Amino acid sequence: MLKNELDKHYIEFQILNLDAKIPTISSIILTTTDDIDKLKVGNHNNYLVYSKSHDFKKYLIKVIAAFRIGYKKYYSRLTFSIDPGKKIGLMIFLDEYYLNSYCCFELSEIITIIKQYFETFQEDNQKMMFLDFKLGRGVLPITFNLVNQIYNIFHNRKNLRVFLIDEFRSSKIRFSEDHTGRKFSKDEISALVLAFRIGILVNINNYKSIFEQIKSKKLNRGKLKALKSENDDDDLSHLKDVVEKVLNSDIALNNAMKMLNNIES
Repeated sequence: MLKNELDKHYIEFQILNLDAKIPTISSIILTTTDDIDKLKVGNHNNYLVYSKSHDFKKYLIKVIAAFRIGYKKYYSRLTFSIDPGKKIGLMIFLDEYYLNSYCCFELSEIITIIKQYFETFQEDNQKMMFLDFKLGRGVLPITFNLVNQIYNIFHNRKNLRVFLIDEFRSSKIRFSEDHTGRKFSKDEISALVLAFRIGILVNINNYKSIFEQIKSKKLNRGKLKALKSENDDDDLSHLKDVVEKVLNSDIALNNAMKMLNNIES
């Protein structure tokens, strides 16, 4: 089951026998509670141990995190960037680095994924994680519903920020797959472009008022923080280069935002 998931996520691995020599190179060892004692190792810092009592999906998320971001006992920030529509693009960042992405047809799928990732990294973490949500506001009813559900799920939670992001030309970028062969839908890439933007910060007390202002066009819907890098072919090419580097974990999301905002200024 794990092998199939590693293949699906383009994660290279080597299968070791129990009596095989553990590699000295930087690596993560995936094993089970049944086998960990048989390995006779003193330091388990780079071991991810699975038990049948664990949720396999959450275990897999931790494996992907260790592979793409680096193994940590605790992580500090989760960022969800969402492009609402008939198909909903979702990009997930962990400690500012790309973790995973999805293209869903139902809002309920997105909510399930958000809960799953949050629970994976918050459980057993004594510190409260920072949660950022960046939501495209091109389809207001879906976005409003999503914001409602976020505040219902994370009611009274500190370290929570929700941004409403202008979708101006967010779907102009085309990026089908990276160098490993991982494929991305246009909805996922749109969600990534939205993650590069700052948007309008709302809270549980003012978000309904902000939505009313957007609906009545008292807020400028078309020009808010539209990146210059999406307005001509040369800068569009640069944006595509940044997209590729973020998806390959070469640069962090916050650094990508700084790079693109410097271009804009």
